[in-house]
Amino acid sequence: MHIERVQVEEGFLDGLDLRLLPGLNVIIGERGTGKTSLIELIRFCLDVPGYTPESGRRSRDHAVSVLGSGQITVTVRHREQALSVTRQVSGQSPRGLRTFAAPIIFSQTEIESIGLQPNGRLHLIDEFIANLPDSQAEEQTAVSEARSLMAEANAVRRELEELEKQIAELPSVEKQLLDLAPAETKLSKISTEAAQKKKQADLLATQVSSMSVAAGAIDRFREAVHHWQSSLLTANRSAPRLERWPEGGGKDPLQPARERVTKAQSHLLAGLDEISGAVKEAQAAAAELATHRLPIDEQARKLRKEVEALKSGAGATVRQGSELRERKAQLESLRAVAEQRHKALRSMIDRRNRALDNVELSREKKSKKREQVAARLNSLLGPRIRISVTRAAQHDTFSAVIAEIMRGSGLRYGELAPVLAASVSPRELLEAAESNDYELIARAAAISKDRSARVLAQIREGGMTDLAAIAVEDDVSLHLLDGQDYKEIGELSTGQRCTVVLPLVLSHADRALIVDQPEDHIDNAFIVDTVIRAIRARGDKTQTIFSTHNANIPVLGEADKVIHLGSDGHRGFILAEAPLEDPTIVNSISTVMEGGAEAFKKRALFYGKHERA
Repeated sequence: MHIERVQVEEGFLDGLDLRLLPGLNVIIGERGTGKTSLIELIRFCLDVPGYTPESGRRSRDHAVSVLGSGQITVTVRHREQALSVTRQVSGQSPRGLRTFAAPIIFSQTEIESIGLQPNGRLHLIDEFIANLPDSQAEEQTAVSEARSLMAEANAVRRELEELEKQIAELPSVEKQLLDLAPAETKLSKISTEAAQKKKQADLLATQVSSMSVAAGAIDRFREAVHHWQSSLLTANRSAPRLERWPEGGGKDPLQPARERVTKAQSHLLAGLDEISGAVKEAQAAAAELATHRLPIDEQARKLRKEVEALKSGAGATVRQGSELRERKAQLESLRAVAEQRHKALRSMIDRRNRALDNVELSREKKSKKREQVAARLNSLLGPRIRISVTRAAQHDTFSAVIAEIMRGSGLRYGELAPVLAASVSPRELLEAAESNDYELIARAAAISKDRSARVLAQIREGGMTDLAAIAVEDDVSLHLLDGQDYKEIGELSTGQRCTVVLPLVLSHADRALIVDQPEDHIDNAFIVDTVIRAIRARGDKTQTIFSTHNANIPVLGEADKVIHLGSDGHRGFILAEAPLEDPTIVNSISTVMEGGAEAFKKRALFYGKHERA
């Protein structure tokens, strides 16, 4: 893929219509003529992100300021097909098909600072990995599945806690029934009549208990179906509005898709009708059960009064026994429900673990690809430049999530979070919280068991879903051989950092590359020995676009095309565009980059004289 044409309407570069070639294209011009603006407009149009959030914001702000209310169109040549992309400041995204790999674009400040940012260094390596967005999309799908299952599991856990609180009452109910047994035995001996009425009352109590259990099952069914109905109603309200295909746009290619969407909506509405029917039937069942229970309750009360009349206090005994048996039946029913919930929870955790396995496998593959890229670059750029990848070594995000979970716990999370993040993985911490393995956390973080148990309790309280999604990214280290020792990029000067980053950037052999003023902070010797060789190594089929003030880049790089920009202070425009050997370009380079023909002649005379000496 290469950029074939750039057209700007309105703004500082209004009227610009630039055609570019494969190979090396060099943009020259005095400061303020729009070289950087042109590059930032291309980045804006193709929606190429910055290498750090800050550089991305600066690039967009620059493009917006120079484009104003106008628009930019970039035409690319991809597999013998011309594709146009257009964007306005008011548009949320570019218009046009993006079936090609976007060019790699570096602003001047990104070259200088990207090596200082962990995510920037990682981005440098990731640019070399083919199909990385697809791999990341698969990873995010697995992460979303794990988060969803984790949220479901947490809801089931909370339900189980409530169920188990109620089930814990069962031993007490059974003991009360046992304590009541002598009184019930005595009551049964009062008289044949009282015993008969007691038996009838017990039978009615059994019926009432069964009906109570049935009523509980109906209520749980209604609540579950109603929750599902609410979710589907929300989904139905968010159904897409299908716009009509524009007139004059030819045959509507989306018609089959529209029919499928319409069919899906009709299925959803039919499903909602079925669910409404189920809710009504459940309500009718509850009403019918209540209707049947009412006369039984009334008959039971009448029998208790009759028994009480036969024996003072007998009614209270019968009533208490009836209430206790009803409660026991309810609690035993809840115990069965709890077992179902435990089974469902185990299934959710198993599925969650499989999703997390897929996440880890995806991240492991990505780390291996990064290591392979580093090895390939080391063989190409070593020994002067050395690159290494350390797996899962960026702990700052993980530490921040732990600190947020711990906030308000009184656990001194400021000092604890970094230690935990460096000691265990998010998944290890998640599984330790689920199993309450406080000994593992105590050993890993070198804290007391009591403190470890409090940490895990805090995580269970509200942080497990967050842990399921955390990615601890790899860390990329860049080193430069300075004398006999390697220095990490953070220890280098601005110029030295550029001498590390530029060769990395120029090592892309299969992607269009755009760099704004790469020569700043580096000397001519490095440009001639390293940058020019790297440009030539990219070949004339791979597009390279540089804006520069350094004549060595277009001249020694044997530029396929040079674009000379000028400005009247209000608008930037093209003064000349032609191959390197064209007289107008020779004059442009001599004037803008060499200080004029006279200055060039004097330097040539100086170099020749000292060479003869």
